[in-house]
Amino acid sequence: MAASGGTTRDARRPDTPFWVDPEAVSDDRLLLDPDESRHLIRVHRAAVGVEFDAVDGLGHLYHCVLDSVERGVATGRIESRDVNSGELPFEIRLLIGIPDLGPVETVVEHAVPLGVTMIDFAVCARSGREPLAANRLDRLHRIARASLKQSRRTRLPELKSSPSLEAAVAALGAAEMRFVADAGGPPRIEPPPSRIQSVVALAVGPPGGFIDWELGVLRGAEFRPISLGPSRLTTETAALALTALARNSLL
Repeated sequence: MAASGGTTRDARRPDTPFWVDPEAVSDDRLLLDPDESRHLIRVHRAAVGVEFDAVDGLGHLYHCVLDSVERGVATGRIESRDVNSGELPFEIRLLIGIPDLGPVETVVEHAVPLGVTMIDFAVCARSGREPLAANRLDRLHRIARASLKQSRRTRLPELKSSPSLEAAVAALGAAEMRFVADAGGPPRIEPPPSRIQSVVALAVGPPGGFIDWELGVLRGAEFRPISLGPSRLTTETAALALTALARNSLL
């Protein structure tokens, strides 16, 4: 049954975008899935005519007006759209030696708002576990989607789990700058003469750090050491600190 065109007096305009599947977007309309529709209608008490935003994870921010609600599915009329809203002018690809599952989720939850475009949880000598299973990656994608909406970013990062450090380094592809968290490095990132235009790769070890052989692999792949200070950091704290350092130094 369609929602009536009644008053929107009690509705509040959502300040966080809703997720929309790219396949549910046409030239001038989009359909929210039942869960997102329920949140819009019940939590925000939205009626026809209320404005809201939606993101598709592919770089599009849609500015919409609620057009109708049929069988629990909200239809938005697209008034305008922005491309790459909330995105950095360069990519940040993060390679992390797999820690415990709780810290894995913490990294995803907080690194997405910082602008990362890829996170690879790689099996390292001190990881003590296999690559993340498909169901675990599915859960991480849901966490990333929520963080994407909260931060008003528009591109969903790629999440993966490589079976080895060598495989993870190979999967990073070309990068203009590469850094590894290492107490032996300098405490800052010196920005290049011209602004970074493509990719920055960052590596953080598992609990206990990378072993010497792994550091050699990273040095051979042109990773430069960066110190994150005198205190000992957990993997998740180091990952977020290095990401924030790179983001703020290179903008």
